[in-house]
Amino acid sequence: MNKEQLMIVSLIFAMEYVLVFFAVMADLWSGVRKAKQRGEARTSYGFRRTVEKLAKYYNILIAVSVVDCMQIVGIHYLDILYGYKLPIFPLMTFIGSIGLGLIELKSIYEKAEDKDKDEYHQIARLVAEITKHRTDPDEIAKAVVKYLTTEDKKEDKHGTEEQNN
Repeated sequence: MNKEQLMIVSLIFAMEYVLVFFAVMADLWSGVRKAKQRGEARTSYGFRRTVEKLAKYYNILIAVSVVDCMQIVGIHYLDILYGYKLPIFPLMTFIGSIGLGLIELKSIYEKAEDKDKDEYHQIARLVAEITKHRTDPDEIAKAVVKYLTTEDKKEDKHGTEEQNN
């Protein structure tokens, strides 16, 4: 492997990392717009979730990049010792970054209304529980408490919805 090949492979690695970063930033921008559309506050917790997502994505990319480095070393070995001329390309990083980009693309195209529908379904379940136990105040209270604690756990886990796209 000559210097030119090494530079090209390094450039491909760098571009994959940068393009995943851009995909996450596009999703962040989309999430902020959706939150504004829904009238939700944008908090530091939501932005922190984007940073955590980016860290997880880069953990994945680093792992597949290590596999690619092993593959490149193997190809280089085969070239030097046996004269095999196989292309040197970080295939796993390429596939991984495309997968992460597709996840972000799907997230961007999710509609804010779909999130509203999920909230309406949860409220409908609460109303059904209240209706089912309309003569038993204890059961109604339990259903309301269950609904509220589920909402609290959801908020603790997900924060505001501007990042949950």
